[in-house]
Amino acid sequence: MSDTPQRRKDDKFTAKVWRFFYRFFFMVGVSAFISIVMLSVTMSRMMNYAPSSLPDAMVLTFALKSDLAEVEGAPSLTQPLLRPATVLQDVVSAIDLASKDARVKALTVKLEDMNLSAAQAQELRDALLRFRATGKRTYIYADSYGGFGSGISDYFIATAFDEIWLQPVGSVSAVGVASEVPFVKDLLDKVGVETQFVHQGIYKSAPESLTERGMTPPHREMMQSIVSDLALQMMDGIAKSRGLSADDVRRLVDESPYGEKESLRLKLVDRVGYYDEMVAHARRVAAVKKIDAPETPAPEAAPDGVNKETAAQKEPEKTEEAKKEDGKKEATTADEEKPDVDTVSLMGYSFVAETQALGKGVRGFASKLTRREAPESELRKKDKIALIYGSGEIVPFVQRAQASPFMSSSMAADKIVQAFRSVQADDGVAAVIFRIDSPGGSPEASETIRRAIMETRRKGKPVVVSMASTAASGGYWIAAPADKIIAQPGTLTGSIGVFGGKFVLAGLWQKLGINWDSVSEGGNAGMWSANKSFTPAQLQKFDALMAEVYDAFLERVAEGRKMPVEKVRAIAEGRVYTGRQAKDVGLVDDLGGLDVALKHARALGKIEDADDVPLVRFPPRKSTMEMFISLATEGALFQPTITVNAADVADMVQSALPPQGIQLRAPYADVR
Repeated sequence: MSDTPQRRKDDKFTAKVWRFFYRFFFMVGVSAFISIVMLSVTMSRMMNYAPSSLPDAMVLTFALKSDLAEVEGAPSLTQPLLRPATVLQDVVSAIDLASKDARVKALTVKLEDMNLSAAQAQELRDALLRFRATGKRTYIYADSYGGFGSGISDYFIATAFDEIWLQPVGSVSAVGVASEVPFVKDLLDKVGVETQFVHQGIYKSAPESLTERGMTPPHREMMQSIVSDLALQMMDGIAKSRGLSADDVRRLVDESPYGEKESLRLKLVDRVGYYDEMVAHARRVAAVKKIDAPETPAPEAAPDGVNKETAAQKEPEKTEEAKKEDGKKEATTADEEKPDVDTVSLMGYSFVAETQALGKGVRGFASKLTRREAPESELRKKDKIALIYGSGEIVPFVQRAQASPFMSSSMAADKIVQAFRSVQADDGVAAVIFRIDSPGGSPEASETIRRAIMETRRKGKPVVVSMASTAASGGYWIAAPADKIIAQPGTLTGSIGVFGGKFVLAGLWQKLGINWDSVSEGGNAGMWSANKSFTPAQLQKFDALMAEVYDAFLERVAEGRKMPVEKVRAIAEGRVYTGRQAKDVGLVDDLGGLDVALKHARALGKIEDADDVPLVRFPPRKSTMEMFISLATEGALFQPTITVNAADVADMVQSALPPQGIQLRAPYADVR
């Protein structure tokens, strides 16, 4: 038999092998060539890098969205690596930087889906008022202020601007402040889940959403007090900025919402138009009108109401006429204004302005690539004020097993302690600002952080706490030892109390047809089991443990605030206060944002007013590359298995509820 067929098969196989290697090495060669070209281009850019330049005259633009965060979180599926959330303090710093820059003539803001707390709105508004006090013009635009919801916070922000613009067919819905609390006891009863909770403090209402069918009298009293004070704070701000009496604002709120024509007639807005028209108007004013200092030093007292253009008083009759006239002016001055006044995004301006001083060449390129706030080598040579962020639920440490693309932010005590120890070891740190945004958490973790603050103070470095949206319960536990506590009027704080308990799932398992059996050794070995209720003796013992934690809480607040324990007990009882109320009862020293905290830190650190001392993050903010490496090494990118247990189910139910300081974990104890 001939071997020709076999030879042909061998030839075909050899040809296939050669084609494979030919294509493989061809692709490797092409890839290597592209890599060399890209490397050459990158090296060339590094060697010849020069910071970006800014125009001599500019109008800044900014879109205010709901992703404005208190602090940057870890990358996740909800917060992609290359598109992290904008940080509130970065926006505030950018506005303050622009207020001192003569090249910046105006600021325009487009209000989109804003979702800020009262304290965040106040912090942003204060920065806008500081900018406006320098004589620079401010403009805000929105499709609607609130739409078909409560927009008093939106409008509260808007009144900080010289001109409020509203899109045609838009509305102003400043309908006031309300709080709705869900109560799920009936649902839990239906599915066979029993709740066993104890609490210290008559106002400690966090577990009531699980154990009651409605607000208890103390819970209602506390919530009404908070809602009334927040509404009053916003209405006072609106009244001062728009030149209205308190009664006028109350009436406007009670009769809200208003459509386009009514908003103009009542002078709630200054102009009706579109966003591009507002930006063009701002550029035109900046190009043809000299920016003068404001007539009054207090922007809140006289918010340029008498200096605003008369369009609002002549609308709606002159709306179309004003638009046509503006269009003609734009056409005649377009060629002149474009070279003189450019539009630059607020955050882009801030980044370029901060990196212009970093130098040229490799050093500047590397600083831009890592997005550092300033070269660390320079910061070590001068005194500085340290800024430490503590945000989220207070937990003892970051558990590797919890790393997940869906993991919510938490304040890990070990990370906070590490930051304070770095501050203690740095001789250049004159004072510390601890920025807290937390509803509470583990009492043990709170005590760990408290001790780190006390150690920092003993080493001669004063600590100032700056409260963000919330610094309550465990959040106040860690604030109490500070030299000074600063809060926004709308911050939620206090809640000096403790609660704990567990869910008993025996009824649920029975409905699902799941039977549990167990063996144990020890009288209370099954005390924390979710499959059986506390015995009367166990419940009594657990209540005693909660009372012990509560007494420790009172003692630490008394020590930190230099108050008698009985006075602390009288204002504690788990009651939540607004920042303004907390100042009245002695839990807060001053009202304001990070800027006010910085003034106190400078004073305590004995820093002269003329000294330019930087505010430095501890630990420093991670670059994009560092975030990616951290994410990969902590396991969040690699999840080979997914397991779900009863605690996970409880967490999912918790996520579906509004943030009322509730947790559905069993068993646990929280200062919250």
